[in-house]
Amino acid sequence: MHSVVLGEEVQIAISLPFGYSASDASFPLLFGLDGDAMFGFETEVPRLLSFEGKVPPMIVAAVIYGNMQSWIQKRQRDYHPADGGADRYLKALKTEILPFLAAKVRVSDTRILYGHSSGGLFAVYAGLREPALFSHILATSPSLEEEPLWAADFLQMIEASRGALPAFYLSADASEGAVRDALTPVLSALEAKETRMTFQTLAEGSHMAVIPKSFTAGLLHFFVR
Repeated sequence: MHSVVLGEEVQIAISLPFGYSASDASFPLLFGLDGDAMFGFETEVPRLLSFEGKVPPMIVAAVIYGNMQSWIQKRQRDYHPADGGADRYLKALKTEILPFLAAKVRVSDTRILYGHSSGGLFAVYAGLREPALFSHILATSPSLEEEPLWAADFLQMIEASRGALPAFYLSADASEGAVRDALTPVLSALEAKETRMTFQTLAEGSHMAVIPKSFTAGLLHFFVR
């Protein structure tokens, strides 16, 4: 699809759950960030969990930048605030990408935004700036420590919020002290608003090693009761 907001062609990968073609039902949407590196993982983990009935079958979608160099450059542009990049990407999500998906596949009202690291940073921002866009925010190791001024704005957004915020699952590895320290004021502000929010510290040893467990833990938290 062509994005007027981003001024470029946008490639969107979509994975449909088993049983989609045999049903007229709508399915939850998991929109994953960092699709170039993560789309296969973002697709297969919920698929396997759905086989056990832990999560519902879901549609998974992600923007694919096309190659490693473009991914590295454009994730910095789209997931961070410099030059209005994150605002443009969020506008593209709201006005172009999500409507495109809704026109192509049967998406229910359950919409999850998942991101790790800079993707997690953007996911938190999106959940606060456009709280009606996604019903659930799954942000693992969100790198608020990289954007301290922006993180301060998050507190103002939480304080100014009047309607319901999405459900948040936030996590960090025990080795990520700077991530947890930067996130603490946001956690306190969300708790003060009585937001549906869970924070979990995991112990997998590093920023990358924690990805599989934190993503799985977030999905299970949202759906297993």
